Amino acid sequence: MKLLDIVDHTPIRFAYRIAFLTNFYREPLLRDMEQQYGIIRPEWTVLICLVFRDGLNPRDIREITEQPRNTISRATTTLANKGMITREPDPNDARRTILRLTEKGRAVYEKIMPSYVEKERRMLACLSPKELDTLDGLLDKLARTTPEWAT
Repeated sequence: MKLLDIVDHTPIRFAYRIAFLTNFYREPLLRDMEQQYGIIRPEWTVLICLVFRDGLNPRDIREITEQPRNTISRATTTLANKGMITREPDPNDARRTILRLTEKGRAVYEKIMPSYVEKERRMLACLSPKELDTLDGLLDKLARTTPEWAT
């Protein structure tokens, strides 16, 4: 019996296939990233968020990613200690901290991200342009309706 046999026969075949693909895509990349750069998944999540929008606070990142408070807190502390982000008081709310990407943090992101892009390209290479457009539309629809089904 192969793992794909399970995928074809589980009652949650769509969710299982999405998880299956995610694991085969992400896990080797995360292992390589940790070995080569000393960056673990929560830290990578913070870097991605800050590349998207610098100046977020930890709460913003928790809301975007649905990661637990302690996970984001540890990640931001570690990244600050590594010199990849800075933490500064929010001038509008003394209880909050503003996170900013440093040049070192951006450089690490720019070294790592191409491997993710290349692996995605290889994963999707079996699809035609029309199939890619369809997949993109379907995934976007699922992602945008998350609030309706994720609770």
